[in-house]
Amino acid sequence: MRKKGRYNPFKAKKENDKKQKFLAEKAFPKKEFTEYWKKHSDDVSSAVYDAFLDELTIRRVFMMLKGPYGRSQRQEVHKGNIGKFCEYLPKKFNVDMLREMVPNYARIIYGVILNCDNMPLVDFAMSVNENIGVPIVMDNLRENKRDKEIVEYIRTHLNEMVVYEQLSHNRNYIQAAERIKKVMEAKRLLYHNIQESTPDDYTTLFPLARQMKRHFVLHIGPTNSGKTYQAVQELMAADSGIYLAPLRLLAYEQYEFMNGNGCPCSMITGEERILMPGSFHQSSTIEMMSLKEEWDMAIIDEAQMVADRQRGGSWTAAILGLRAKKIHVCASPDAEKLITRMIKSCGDTVEIVHHERKTPLQMDEEASNFRFPEYVQKGDALIVFSRKDVHSVAAELQDSGLTCSIIYGSLPYDVRHREAGKFADGETDVVVATDAIGMGMNLPIRRVVFLETVKFDGIKERPLTVSEIKQIAGRAGRFGKYDVGYVTSYYDYDIIKYLVFYDAVPISRAMINIPEEFLEKDGKISTILELWNQIPAANYYDKGDIAEKITVARALEDIKDDRELIRQFIRIPINIKNEEIFGVYKQFYSAVAEERAVDLEGTMKRFDTSGISPKYKQALQILETSSAVYDFLYSFTRLFGDEEDLELILETKRTISEKIFTILDMQKLSMKSCKCCGKKLKWSYKYAVCQECYRKGRK
Repeated sequence: MRKKGRYNPFKAKKENDKKQKFLAEKAFPKKEFTEYWKKHSDDVSSAVYDAFLDELTIRRVFMMLKGPYGRSQRQEVHKGNIGKFCEYLPKKFNVDMLREMVPNYARIIYGVILNCDNMPLVDFAMSVNENIGVPIVMDNLRENKRDKEIVEYIRTHLNEMVVYEQLSHNRNYIQAAERIKKVMEAKRLLYHNIQESTPDDYTTLFPLARQMKRHFVLHIGPTNSGKTYQAVQELMAADSGIYLAPLRLLAYEQYEFMNGNGCPCSMITGEERILMPGSFHQSSTIEMMSLKEEWDMAIIDEAQMVADRQRGGSWTAAILGLRAKKIHVCASPDAEKLITRMIKSCGDTVEIVHHERKTPLQMDEEASNFRFPEYVQKGDALIVFSRKDVHSVAAELQDSGLTCSIIYGSLPYDVRHREAGKFADGETDVVVATDAIGMGMNLPIRRVVFLETVKFDGIKERPLTVSEIKQIAGRAGRFGKYDVGYVTSYYDYDIIKYLVFYDAVPISRAMINIPEEFLEKDGKISTILELWNQIPAANYYDKGDIAEKITVARALEDIKDDRELIRQFIRIPINIKNEEIFGVYKQFYSAVAEERAVDLEGTMKRFDTSGISPKYKQALQILETSSAVYDFLYSFTRLFGDEEDLELILETKRTISEKIFTILDMQKLSMKSCKCCGKKLKWSYKYAVCQECYRKGRK
């Protein structure tokens, strides 16, 4: 006779819960939840935000700090670092911190659902056990990345004053908060001052432009559609005009084009001024635009850059504040709606001209499995995203018998212009470049080859966006030279194929810069910049990334907190990632702040390149650094120095460029090599040591 098994209530309950969860998952109204989220995500996020603030008043809080030996470790807030935590939390807040500090946030959302007006959701919430319903809601949040939207909402509404306010009521940190009370009160007053001074309507920040009736012609089209050419033709016929470019190289190209076609034109960039006698036209980088000057006509090129987090504020300022009767704006199709909206918000008139691509663009199916360097052909543009990779690719091609032009950001612009000219004139077979060629450079490219599809954007490595892919790929098939432009890729061919012809998502936000007069408020410049960044932007605008400016302001404040001088200095473009260049920048600031004479002559001697042989392996890198230092010296001298020194600085810059020309004309760039044995390595090999040396080292 079969013996009966003993009844196990825990096992039965587990089986029943599993069954209930399965039935609840099937019953969960996903479609209704998605619709509800679209309409009420802010309400849900607000409830979680309120719960998060409550938790700050009762919980012990921690942050990740670097401990001994540079290792990150979790530390509880105390008297010495509470101020740092108030800054740290709004900047670093992420999904993991949300889950740690508000572990029951899904239960809060479940409570919001119970009280919402969406009956299918309410019926679901009431029909299932809360302990079963909450995990289902949590799974849906994670699956659709809605928890990230909640985090973004909290970060937008969080600032160091809010964090301080909550901690000052937390019984664990009352004494610690008292220690920084005076500092935080001063910041709070400054924050409210900036907040009250910031209008909801950003167009009012440009009163001179609001006194004019401006007419915009918005040229919309892909690359190689003739947008800029048509606008420049009209600009040259105007009594006075300005062309605003994203790059010095493009400003220089239009300066040459207008002068070459009988229209006297000056060029003004952050690093150089060429004033043409009798000129009423100007070609400039967009950051050098003056909102006080008035023109008959203007061109704002590559205006989709309004969305760029680092530089987009300059395009926004140009569209909202440029003083010209007629303004041509050239942009890609994904920017049409946003720019039209910005123009209409100014009360100005706009006409839209759509341009079609002049030569068709198609994938090179015969090179879908691209092999390097075997498949490289004359007329190719090979795209990578770092100086090192440009050199490695070009060296490998030169080794296989192909001549190369190279183009990347840290080359002096006159060198980039000459390299582009060599390719255009057929002196070189191919061009190896970074995404700099996507910004309006007119090169006779037959085929664009993406050797890389991932780039480092200053924060992290990420895949190329649709807009970036279309912008670069569109350079293939120069009108008048080729009937078709081709595109292929070394990696991710199918993804590139899909995205090249995919309609880019319309740009939804334009970046806005801090108004210049805000920097005149009482308080440290770095603090004003930080507080400006914490105030939520209005409408379809967003705050640009000013982290670099804040870093520069703090570095100068550490030397001497001269607010007026810092305001002037942070306008000078500088590469803070290069210690040598940034060191010169700080030395010159220190001298001016302490009313000492700057050592211009000594600095020029220190970066003198006359004794460097073009055959020296590191010559190119040294020359590029020296050129960047002389760019700074030029900008500094124009603001603070003797104008008589400018010609000598420019003459030395030209000498440096000539040396770089000599090196590049030799077509003998060094291939990547193993740092142990010197063996030549492929450009795509990501390590500094070859496999053989690595294995020997391990043994």
